[in-house]
Amino acid sequence: MGWTTTSEYDRFFKGLFTIKEYLDREMASDHPDHPRFEILDSSLHGNSEYYAAVRRTDRKTGDVVVFGMVVLVSYKPKDPDGHTLGWKEVTECMGPYCFKCPERILALLDETDNDHALEWRQKCREQRSVASTSRAAFQNGAVVRFKNPLRFAHDVERQQFTVEKHGRKLRFRAEDGVLCRIPKAATMAFEVVQRAA
Repeated sequence: MGWTTTSEYDRFFKGLFTIKEYLDREMASDHPDHPRFEILDSSLHGNSEYYAAVRRTDRKTGDVVVFGMVVLVSYKPKDPDGHTLGWKEVTECMGPYCFKCPERILALLDETDNDHALEWRQKCREQRSVASTSRAAFQNGAVVRFKNPLRFAHDVERQQFTVEKHGRKLRFRAEDGVLCRIPKAATMAFEVVQRAA
């Protein structure tokens, strides 16, 4: 499956709907010849990952199932072709590789025996747990030690850092005094050497 792109978001809907609201409308379907799809709850992480609990109702049998969907999103307001918004849908049964789905959405999903869906749900919960632990640990002044040394420019390895908050930004000061930016620090294994005062 490829990407769907549109020029209509910026031309007609920007200002009326957020990207999340627009995708809520796009992912829902009520065509009389096909199953009905309803968005029960959704979340947009950044402008790159949309998560939804989708209720599918089979019009012939009346069977109803609620499943998880991930939609990869690309918003490029200055796209030269005018196709500013693009998306690619992936159901949980396809084994998506995005794991930031909120627990409130996971809680709405029906039980499943699909291995890909079960693995995806578990990884979402694990990432949420790690992120929650990291937020609590990465307080201004805390000292943390990553399980594996991190490699920086000129092959310099550093492992222990003092956490510094600069506004909303998180930075890590190494033992040698260098201030470092560590993307995805919250997903790495670490231990707290000294809690923040």
